[in-house]
Amino acid sequence: MKTKPPLIPRANSEAGFTIIESLLAVIVVGILIVAIGPVIALSAATRIQARRVDWATQAARAYLDGIRSDTIAPPPVQTIGDRTKDKYVEKLKDIAAPTAGSLTCTVRTLRKGNNGTDVPYTDARSGYCTAPTPGQSALYCVDGDNDGKCTNDNLKDFVVQASGVQNDSTTANAKRGYFLGIRVYRADGFADSVALKTDEQAKTFSGGFGDRKAPVLITITEIIGSDTTYQNLKNQFE
Repeated sequence: MKTKPPLIPRANSEAGFTIIESLLAVIVVGILIVAIGPVIALSAATRIQARRVDWATQAARAYLDGIRSDTIAPPPVQTIGDRTKDKYVEKLKDIAAPTAGSLTCTVRTLRKGNNGTDVPYTDARSGYCTAPTPGQSALYCVDGDNDGKCTNDNLKDFVVQASGVQNDSTTANAKRGYFLGIRVYRADGFADSVALKTDEQAKTFSGGFGDRKAPVLITITEIIGSDTTYQNLKNQFE
C-alpha cells in the first residue's frame, strides 16, 4: 500500500507582518526618535550658535578696522590714575551693560573721497545708536544682512558696545591712544526690557536659540591714535 507524500502548504502571496509586529516596529522607531531627537536638536543649535559667533567676530573686526582707519568716530574714552594693565581691564569690565527695551541706530553707509578711498565721516556719530542711551560707552550698529537698518527683530544684526580707557594726566583724548573694550550683542537681545549681561560670553555649546542677553563676543585691544607718542605708550604701563 502506497502512502501519499505529505502536503506542503503553499505560501500565501498576501502574507506579511502581523498587526502586533507592525506595532512593535512603530514602537521601536518611536523610541529611537525620542532618544536621538534631542541630540540632533542640540547639534543644530550648537552649529547655529557657532555661526553666530563667527558673525559677531566679523562685526567686531569691521568696527575695529573703522576705528583704526579713522572712518568711524572713537567711542567715549575715560582716564584712570593706575597704569597697570589689570586696572585697565577691570575698568572696561565694569562698564555697565546697555539698557534693553529699545534700539534706534543709524546705519553707516560707505563714503568715498575724490580719489575713491575711504575718508573720515563728517557725521562723527554715523553708525552709532541713539537709543538706548549709551552712557560711558557707545553702541554701534552692524547691519548683518545689509537691509539698510538695524532692528531688534533681525537675527543677523549686531550691536557693538565700545568704551575706551587711557592713563593721562590731562583730559581724555582718543587721538593719544587707549585701550578699547568691546562687547558684541545680538540685536534681538534689545527686543524686551530684560537686562543684558556683561560678565559672561554666550556659550557656543547651547540648546534652543541660545542666550539672547549675553554678549556673543568680548574682547579688549589697544588702539594707537594719530597723535600717539612714545610717552603716551609709556604712560600706559608705568
